[in-house]
Amino acid sequence: MANDEERMGNVTSAGVIAMNTSNRRWQRMRSLSACLWVMVCAAGVRAQPAQATRPAQRAPQTADEPAKEINPLAAKQEMIRDRFQRFQDRVFSLREQLSETEPENAARLARALQRAGEMGLSDKLEEIIALLSDPSMLHKAVDEEDAFLANAEHLLELLLAQSGDEEERRKEIERLKEYKEQVERLLKEQRDLRSEAGQAAAAQRMKEQLDQAIRRVDELQKRQGALSDAAQKAAAAGDPSANRPTAEAQRDLSRDTSQLAEDLKRLSEPPSDPSADSPSMQQARSGANEASKSSQSGAQSMSQAGESLKQGSNASASQQQQQAAKALQEAKEQLEAARKAMEDQPNGSESAEKQQDIAEQTQGLSEKMKQDASGGQQQVGQQGGQKGGQQGGQQGGEGSKSDTKSPGQQNVQQAQQQMEKAAESLGRKSPGEAALKQDKAVEQLEQAQQELEKALEELRKEERAETLRDLEARFRDMLAKQKPINDETIKLDKLGEADFKRAEQLQLADLSTQQRGLSEQAATCLHILDEDATTIAFPRVIEQLVEDMATSSDRLAALHVGTITQTIQADIVDTLEQLLEAVQRMQQENQDDQGGPSGQSGGNQPLLPPSAELKLLRSSQLRINNRTGVIAESTAKGAEADDAAAKALAKLAARQAECADIAREMREKEQQQ
Repeated sequence: MANDEERMGNVTSAGVIAMNTSNRRWQRMRSLSACLWVMVCAAGVRAQPAQATRPAQRAPQTADEPAKEINPLAAKQEMIRDRFQRFQDRVFSLREQLSETEPENAARLARALQRAGEMGLSDKLEEIIALLSDPSMLHKAVDEEDAFLANAEHLLELLLAQSGDEEERRKEIERLKEYKEQVERLLKEQRDLRSEAGQAAAAQRMKEQLDQAIRRVDELQKRQGALSDAAQKAAAAGDPSANRPTAEAQRDLSRDTSQLAEDLKRLSEPPSDPSADSPSMQQARSGANEASKSSQSGAQSMSQAGESLKQGSNASASQQQQQAAKALQEAKEQLEAARKAMEDQPNGSESAEKQQDIAEQTQGLSEKMKQDASGGQQQVGQQGGQKGGQQGGQQGGEGSKSDTKSPGQQNVQQAQQQMEKAAESLGRKSPGEAALKQDKAVEQLEQAQQELEKALEELRKEERAETLRDLEARFRDMLAKQKPINDETIKLDKLGEADFKRAEQLQLADLSTQQRGLSEQAATCLHILDEDATTIAFPRVIEQLVEDMATSSDRLAALHVGTITQTIQADIVDTLEQLLEAVQRMQQENQDDQGGPSGQSGGNQPLLPPSAELKLLRSSQLRINNRTGVIAESTAKGAEADDAAAKALAKLAARQAECADIAREMREKEQQQ
């Protein structure tokens, strides 16, 4: 008898252990099932909801058949079975709806359906239900649950295969960012070299103009010397009429010298292209300006000398001619000093090697872009070709691969060709000719930069769209699960905490577990936003949501279902609705903006605009205000203990400070833009 009791005790203990283990398996399976559901919702959030399959109804019992008690674990397992059936129906419906608009997602869902059938997951759930209904088969049920979980997790991995596409997009974004950085570096170096070439070309022109001006001064000096000799001979002959031709020639020389002064003044003006300026050029222009003044002074002396000769005042004319000659000599010396200053200015040949080096770097970038594009097309062809470009890669073979180009690749190649020509011109000491080719190279690099920015923005836009779809599905799922928790909390509050019995306590424990699970789901959204890192208020509001869900879970576990708990839960619903509205509005804006990339060039477009973030912040402040009043009222009525109220107020104080920080960060970000 004792042995029988001992054996019975061992069986009972083993049964309890198995039931506890199975209960944990059920919790895990429920969580996995929810995860599968969310993933499918995220994959087809734009599609219409599938018609849920009605759970199979038990056959009615006959009048003679005694009522059969249902094992709680078996009942829970039936819930999992029904949910999995709805999940399969949802996948099938989505596959049909997405077959034309999103063939990649449709194919992924089809593979999941096929794999689920191969693994016999539906039949496996029926077997587990039958095993759980028999207490003696609990151990085997645990083993079957483990097997089902392994297969379900494999199915989840299959559904998550889209992450491979996301990884490819991330790699493409990083690749384009690298191209863009290299193009920007080459563009800067080419602009600097173009500036050098411009300076060299300007210097070359300045040298030629200074040489010409010096020759003109030499000619003027010769003419002035001849006129001075003629005036001296006329004075020695004592014939006043001999001064008349000399006076006319002196006035002509004055006009020519005045014209030189004007030309030198124009030469001294700053260039229209600031990049063509340099210290040597500035010194040369300064010298030209001084020479212009000297020439103008000489022209005035010549004009006065002509008048004196006309009046027969040879002595005065001689003195004025000497002053004119002195002014011309000063002008010549000033021009020669300016010309000497230009000897320090590079003539362009020193830049030829630099230009060749930049051309080789540009060629390397062009070849890398070509190689990456060809490799990417080959990889696409191996993956089966899911889009038009991929199908072209399969059908066109190697010819199609060779035609594939990265954004900006053709412009980079053309820029390299212009750089090669510019290097040749610089080698021939023709900086002016090189500058024209360098301008074309800069233009091509700028176009490549624009092409890369456009491609990057398109990819980022796709990434934002997928992130928004994912968040919408998560928020919608959490909202659908939160509302029943709120309803059950209100029902239990009407019953009254004092009247809670074992059933209500278990129900609250289950509600607390559900609430904790939603908190973990919300925390997953935080991870998504951390990777995005383009918003300020958005992730902080979700942090508040996580905290509220955790607080609600703790209060439910402590059997607190009063006004404060209900207010927190109402805030959770309000927050989810606000987040869902903001995400949906942003999705609509993205859909309306199909004409091309929008937003900030050269940077990430924020996931939510500042106006939407400001609205989220305002709603958060309103919830703080409302909850403060509820806590105060509950404390005054004695419905909340003083220490609990103090803790709740402390949390609100911290949240108020956080809202202030958010507002400050948003203002600083706005000021920086």
